Amino acid sequence: MKTKVILTAALLGVSTLNCFAKPLKVFIMAGQSNMEGHAAINTFDYIGKDPLTAPILKEMRNPDGTPRVCDKVWMSYLTGPYDGSANGEGLGKLTTGFGARDDQPTKNGGKIGPEFTFGIYMEKELKEPILIIKTAWGGRSLNTEFRPPSAGQYKLPKETLAEWDRNPNAPDRKKWQEDKDAASGVFYRMMIDHVKRVLADPRRVCPEYDGKAGFEIAGFVWLQGFNDLVDDTTYPGSGQPARYDEYSRLLAHFIRDVRKDLSAPKMPFVIGVLGVDGDKHVNFRKAMAAPADMPEFKGNVIAVDTAPFWDYDIAAAEPKQGKYNNIVGTSHSLKADGTIDKDWKWENYWKPVGQPLPEERLWRFTTINPTGKKDKPEKYDARRFRDITMPAGMENWFMPDFDDSKWTEGKAPIGKGVWKHSGITLAKFPSKWGDGEFLLMRTTFEIEDLNFESYRIANLARQGFHVYLNGNNIHTYIWWQDKPVYGCIVLEKEQIKLLKKGKNVLAVYANDEYDLNSPERYAAIDMRIEGITKPDKEKLDLALEEVLPHKDREATKGASNGGYHYFGSAKIFAQMGKAFAEALLPVQK
Repeated sequence: MKTKVILTAALLGVSTLNCFAKPLKVFIMAGQSNMEGHAAINTFDYIGKDPLTAPILKEMRNPDGTPRVCDKVWMSYLTGPYDGSANGEGLGKLTTGFGARDDQPTKNGGKIGPEFTFGIYMEKELKEPILIIKTAWGGRSLNTEFRPPSAGQYKLPKETLAEWDRNPNAPDRKKWQEDKDAASGVFYRMMIDHVKRVLADPRRVCPEYDGKAGFEIAGFVWLQGFNDLVDDTTYPGSGQPARYDEYSRLLAHFIRDVRKDLSAPKMPFVIGVLGVDGDKHVNFRKAMAAPADMPEFKGNVIAVDTAPFWDYDIAAAEPKQGKYNNIVGTSHSLKADGTIDKDWKWENYWKPVGQPLPEERLWRFTTINPTGKKDKPEKYDARRFRDITMPAGMENWFMPDFDDSKWTEGKAPIGKGVWKHSGITLAKFPSKWGDGEFLLMRTTFEIEDLNFESYRIANLARQGFHVYLNGNNIHTYIWWQDKPVYGCIVLEKEQIKLLKKGKNVLAVYANDEYDLNSPERYAAIDMRIEGITKPDKEKLDLALEEVLPHKDREATKGASNGGYHYFGSAKIFAQMGKAFAEALLPVQK
């Protein structure tokens, strides 16, 4: 009998709990790249350096310093490349990694957007299961890709039409309009379709979903605007107070349409007012916030200004960081004639490693062309560096014991054609490259001692390259850079171990540069290993302190991206997410 009573009580308890079960809280977050979120996790520490934001960091991390995982918040995140061509859904409990994911939408991207702290603070206050449905893609405007259905067809403003009338090179209007019509609303529909798909089966995403209790769309957060801000075609009249009135109109239609399409006529809506550049762009920010003051939206549309979260310390440090990066990323600057500028202020801290000196060192080299079909690019591409099949007997051309005695001999840089950029012209080379697209080059140098504090590769190259030291690949660069300077690649400890007293062999594989309109191909290549002593490194660090002082260096630790992405600063995104949650919480209670 006793067991029976306990069982009855237990069943009664379950029944009582079900009677009072609440609908699942569903929040929708949508927008462009800043809703994606480009804040790298390695910027988290910077949050803790400010007493005002340090408490937020404590909410974002476990006691051991690892990112928090929210037990009661689940994510469905639809994203992908900016054109929407390869969307994918990220699923799971809310934690870091639901920020920008580029072309791998289902994988943790190591970044956060506003969703992370939004979910943390919602969970903290509501103490119940929460589902966040996030849809975001970079570079999408409200006037076109997110254009709401009730806004009508996109029409060029009369100021733009008048400008096009005066311009003989204006776009073809018929084709332009057809392209605009085809792009209009595409991402709006993707967003709505995804939300409906998730809500058709919430348990697929949120295991704690109670089908009997159902769900409640408890709020929508919109963070977008940059592509509209910079769109002079849609919003002509720079500096005019009414320039962005069309954005206000479109956003009002957007709010009405999402409420209608999601059958949530009173759904609370947060406008994340763009705060890029802080208190600038006043006219756009006013236009973005304007719908919140419309009588029909009073009380359930809230404008949250993100400009107060702009980090002026990072903004002040970024230009200095750019100058600093240029200095430390450059081994040697070039004069207008393409020769090394010996008078450059930063030239003499690092020293050449080994004898003979680089300018006296002889290289042996040969060129080859791709012969196999798979080695030839199907179409012109700016990035053409690739591995091709080596001719028979040359598979191990980079090994120390390879016989290069029949190759051409000469000094570096080895080049061809004319490379002209940034006021610098490289046209006269100690050694001519030859006709082949790809160059193989080898040299030897003798080392007496290894007493440098650090080592680097000083490299001059137009396209990609492989660098081998004593038969081992120590660096590969696959892109291209139209920057005629000697770049800097600092060697890691394991790479430094490959240097040895006595004879060393340095080998390089590279390709030339051309475009479809080039009268001739061109290239320039040189590689040298350099070192810096501890005393010289201390002098260099002291000199660099004038370029990027300690305070600014600390500020840049909070940044991982450009200003248009709020510097990719977790401190900024964390404050935004918290503010969005705080704007919606009163209507939840």
